[in-house]
Amino acid sequence: MSLSFGGGPSSVFGFIAKRIRQDLQFSRIFLVDLAASAAYAATTLLLLSLAHPGEEGARALILAAAGWALFCGLKIALVVYLEKRGGDARQFVGSETLVMSGVYAWSRNPVYVMSLAQSLCWSLGLVGLGLGGHPYALLAYVAAPALLYGHWWGMDHLIVPNEEAALRAKHPEAFAAYCARVNRWFGPRA
Repeated sequence: MSLSFGGGPSSVFGFIAKRIRQDLQFSRIFLVDLAASAAYAATTLLLLSLAHPGEEGARALILAAAGWALFCGLKIALVVYLEKRGGDARQFVGSETLVMSGVYAWSRNPVYVMSLAQSLCWSLGLVGLGLGGHPYALLAYVAAPALLYGHWWGMDHLIVPNEEAALRAKHPEAFAAYCARVNRWFGPRA
């Protein structure tokens, strides 16, 4: 199979842009996660270039990276779990089935809880860089909670309300009952 673009480089870029728009519309959370990861990466690289942390700092970053990777795997497993039960993680599609069992009985947004756990790991890695006494330590101590809060705020105010509105419109009675039983982030309601 060959692809013919006929219009030169601009049509190639147009084709690529169209495919990206089609294939990456699974959820706006991707953009929030990407922004959070980019902010953490930039802060970490800045601190590493300025402060040159020692062996303890390197260990803290390795542990944080391992925790981050673990939670990334758990997020993927949760999306697979959701889809096997008839749900759909892509907001533009909309779930035909409201999944309320398993981990979804404990959190209406377990994938996002894993995203926040990833940010927590990275924040702990920043704090654990071993910069105590270094002039740039304050940057790590301010950036770590600020980035974690920013990631949570983006999800809680920009992503989750839109997704919940879509679920409420598609499954009005079932979603209302679900919200009465399970908190947005974690734990059943009393």
